[in-house]
Amino acid sequence: MKGTSSDEKGNGKDFVKNLLKEKEPKTSEFVFAIIVNIILLYIVNSLISWNLSFIALSFQEVLWIFNISIAATIIANIIFLIYHPGCFRSIIKIILNILGFLVAYYLYTVFPFSLSNGWVIFSVKFALIVVMVVLVIANIVEVVKLILKALNSL
Repeated sequence: MKGTSSDEKGNGKDFVKNLLKEKEPKTSEFVFAIIVNIILLYIVNSLISWNLSFIALSFQEVLWIFNISIAATIIANIIFLIYHPGCFRSIIKIILNILGFLVAYYLYTVFPFSLSNGWVIFSVKFALIVVMVVLVIANIVEVVKLILKALNSL
C-alpha cells in the first residue's frame, strides 16, 4: 500500500497552483474582443435582411438571446479594461458561459436554419450539442477555480 509522500502532496499543490494560474490579460485583448463583438452584433442583426437562403425567418425568435449575450460580452470587456481581478473575472466568465449556453440551446430548439441535406442538419445540431457540453464543462472549471481562489485567499 502506497503512502502519501511529500512529493505527492507537493504535486497536488502544484496542480491547484497551475489551475489557478492565469495569464495576465492585455488591454489589447479586451479592445479586440469589444471590436469583434460589435461587428458580430451587426452581423447577427442583419442576417435576416440579407435574405440568405439558409437563414429562416424563425431566426428572429433567437435574436434576443444573441443580442443579450453579445451585449453582455461587450460590457464585460469594457469593465475588464478597468477592473479584472481573478475572482471577478471568473464570475463574469460564468455568466457569459451561461448566456453562451442559452444561445446554443435556443438555436438547437428553434433551429432557425433552412437546410435541405439531412447530414448537414444532423451535423449542425450535433455541433450545437457539443457547444452546450463544452460550455457546461467550462462553467464547472470556472466554478472550481472560483472556489479554489476564494479558499486560497482565506
